[in-house]
Amino acid sequence: CIYCGMMTDTGAFTYNSSNPEIYEIISLLLRKNIDKDAIYSNVYNNYSENRFRLLGFTLSQRMKIYPESHAALIYLSREDQKPFHFSKGDTEGFVNYPLSIKNIIFSTFIREDDDLIKLSFRSQKNFACNEFAAEFFGGGGHLNASGGEFHGTMEDALQRFESGLEKYREKLKKNNL
Repeated sequence: CIYCGMMTDTGAFTYNSSNPEIYEIISLLLRKNIDKDAIYSNVYNNYSENRFRLLGFTLSQRMKIYPESHAALIYLSREDQKPFHFSKGDTEGFVNYPLSIKNIIFSTFIREDDDLIKLSFRSQKNFACNEFAAEFFGGGGHLNASGGEFHGTMEDALQRFESGLEKYREKLKKNNL
C-alpha cells in the first residue's frame, strides 16, 4: 500500500520531510477513505512479547550515552539475541529510541548477524549520519537515516564507531546548538 510505504519511510511522519508532494499524495489517499488508523495499528502495534523483552534488555543493558558528542549507541551480539528467540525484524526501529533522550542528536544501533554486523544510524537536525555511515562503515542513505555493514568482530565495530564519533564530535556539537 502506498500509504503504508510513506508512513514507514517517514517514521510515521516524524522524520524531517519537507517534500510537500508526500502530503499531497496522502491527502488524495485520505479522500479515497483509506483506513490510516488500521494501517498504523497493523504496522506499529503488532509486536511480539519477545520483541518487547529484547527492547527492554537492549535499552537497559546495551546502551551507551556519549554526552560530549550528543550521541547514543545501542548494540546486540548474537548471544544477546538468543534468549529472546530473535526473528528478523524484531529490532526494527530500536535505533530511534535514544533520539528521545534530551540532547541526543545521533543514534546508532549495531546488531551482530551470523556473517556480518549490521548498523543503523539516525540523526536529528542537520547532522549527516549518511556521511558517518559512508566514511566508517561503507554505508549510506539519507541525511537523517542511513545504514551500513561491517565484516569483523563486534568489538572492532564498537571501536570503529567510537573512533568515528571522536572525529565527528565537533560537527555533532555544532548541530546541537
